Amino acid sequence: MNYNEMTERAHSNAVKHGFWDKKQSNEHCLMLVITEIAEMVEADRKNDKAGVGAKLLMRQDMEKGEMFDDVFESHVKNTVEDEFADTAIRLFDLAGALGIDFSKMNPCRYYRAFAKFSFTENAFALCKGLSRDVIGIEKRIQFGIFYIREWAKSLDIDLDWHIAQKMRYNENRPIRHNKAY
Repeated sequence: MNYNEMTERAHSNAVKHGFWDKKQSNEHCLMLVITEIAEMVEADRKNDKAGVGAKLLMRQDMEKGEMFDDVFESHVKNTVEDEFADTAIRLFDLAGALGIDFSKMNPCRYYRAFAKFSFTENAFALCKGLSRDVIGIEKRIQFGIFYIREWAKSLDIDLDWHIAQKMRYNENRPIRHNKAY
C-alpha cells in the first residue's frame, strides 16, 4: 500500500462528500478517528467479524448479480475489520488535509507485542498515541497508520482489502454520510 496514494484517495473522497466544506481542527479530526476506534471495540464486544470468508461470500453474491452496496452491508459493514478500515481511512484523510508526504518521513519504528494485550488495551494504546500532543501531528498520524496496520496484521486481517472495499462503499454514500460532520 502506498501511503501517499491512499492519502490522496481518502481525502479526495472526503472532500467530495462534504467533510471538508469547513476546515476542522486536528483535535476534531482525531476525535473522529477515536470514535472509529471505539466502534471497533464495540464490534469486537459483539464478536461481529467479517472473517476470512467475507471475500468469497462477497464475490459469490456479486456473481449472482447482487449490488455491491448490499453485499458489503450484509457481509462486512460494522464488523471489526470494517472499523479497522474506517480508522485507517480517517487517518489518511487527515494526512491529506494537512498535505503530509509520507515519502519524506522517516519510517515509524514503534513495536508492540499485540498478543500480550487485550483488544481494549490495544485500542486504548492507539488512542493514547494519537492524543500525545507533545508529538507533532504528522508523526501521530504516521504512528496511527503504522499501528493499525500492524495490529490488523497480528489479527490476520487483510487491512488493504478491507480499506479498498470500504472506500468503494463510501464513494456512493450521501454527503457527510447523512451526518452533521
